[in-house]
Amino acid sequence: MSEKIPENWTLTELSNIVIYKKGKKPKKLINEKKDGYIPYVNIKAFEQKIIDEYADMESSNLIDESDILVVWDGARFGLSGTGMVGAAGSTLMVLKPLICYPRFVHAFINRYYRYINSKPKGSGTPHVNPDIFWNLPFPLPPLYEQKRIVAKLDAIIPRIDSVKERLEKIPAILKRFRQSVLTAAVTGKLTEKWREEHLDVESAEKLIKKVFSQRINECLSTTQKEKVKEIFCEVETENSEQLPITWRFVFLKKICKSFQYGTSKKSQKEGKIPVLRMGNLQEGKLDWSDLAYTSNESEIKKFLLKKNTVLFNRTNSPELVGKTSIYTGERKAIFAGYLIRINNYDVVNAYYLNYTLNSGYAKEFCYRKKSDGVSQSNINAQKLAHFELPLPPLEEQKEIVRQVDKLFALADKVEAHYRQAKEQVDKLSQSVLAKAFRGELVPQDPTDEPAEKLLEQILEEKAKMEATLKKAKKKSTTKKTKKKGKQ
Repeated sequence: MSEKIPENWTLTELSNIVIYKKGKKPKKLINEKKDGYIPYVNIKAFEQKIIDEYADMESSNLIDESDILVVWDGARFGLSGTGMVGAAGSTLMVLKPLICYPRFVHAFINRYYRYINSKPKGSGTPHVNPDIFWNLPFPLPPLYEQKRIVAKLDAIIPRIDSVKERLEKIPAILKRFRQSVLTAAVTGKLTEKWREEHLDVESAEKLIKKVFSQRINECLSTTQKEKVKEIFCEVETENSEQLPITWRFVFLKKICKSFQYGTSKKSQKEGKIPVLRMGNLQEGKLDWSDLAYTSNESEIKKFLLKKNTVLFNRTNSPELVGKTSIYTGERKAIFAGYLIRINNYDVVNAYYLNYTLNSGYAKEFCYRKKSDGVSQSNINAQKLAHFELPLPPLEEQKEIVRQVDKLFALADKVEAHYRQAKEQVDKLSQSVLAKAFRGELVPQDPTDEPAEKLLEQILEEKAKMEATLKKAKKKSTTKKTKKKGKQ
């Protein structure tokens, strides 16, 4: 990890140039500021700069603006920051640089964040490995060069961060764009011009009558026929007059043969064919990573998917329940019990159905109809059957799919460029920091006092401070012991 450094620099370890103490939970915490209490810097305050608790000063580990805070426990351990005042929370480590510019030391820790975060200690809650962290080789420049490096970083890093900030807005913009496309698709706005040029199409009303006749003809008994008639007698609640004249709202159960739950058998790590689960449904498409498998022949026969089948996620977290994807026959697969297979008649284009069920209109339906459990929500087949699909003529469905595919392909291309740009910008930050700690970011000044002398002063100061702290701790312990003895 050690790199070549300029002649007037010296190499030491991080632990040599700081004194440190772990944060702790104070004896008293309150929700509003008052005399004797200071801001409590917990993880939330550290990451979001939001203070919503205050600690009693007497029992707290105090921090000031020049201290460096490092997240010591939790998923983002190794993350560092400066500029906060108050009491350090129990998941933070407080570093006080000795005769060094704090922001220079902070930049050093920031450079190695990914490395630190990739090597946790502990099998439960991950935390910083002290053997790695404190022994990080620290390239120490002369004090005035530290100041020049910090000034240069102040000129460069904010510009990189500004680019990052703008880039980070792109995923949300693309998400809104895709949803606006789907909204235009399911309301008929996307194909307004197409309808003007295609007046002679079979309306949705005729499609519904056609599927009704087909279903009646498929019935094998009077009871089955009565059931079909009963389904088609139900009246939709959505107002079809809001749609183009050739469209109509229709219950899914009128135009779908069945809604089938997947296999309840336990899947395996290996097997003949994949078992698609709720995690494999992503953004309207199937994600073929993290697969489970089955070799159960009876289950394969019963749940084998046919090409262009829509899968609906009936059980998931409240924000994800109802997500839908289409199986396009990439490879043989069956589906798990948390999914519903929608077997639609050919009056509905499966791709159009998939897009509609991923639209904001369908998300609102799912939000209204879901049943909430402790941590998961559910939309059963009976509820899904009552989803009112905005049904266009079949040819218009195909045109909608064509136009949505085209616009989504454009969004995918923008997203790919965004990922490439983000990767380059992320590398740029690390490249700048690497140059800074190799002595390549600013020129050396031969009149600067060599870093070796600075290190001698630092170690001398460290020894004094540690002796003072040790003496204070001993005095405090003695005082507590005497107090207990008197009791």
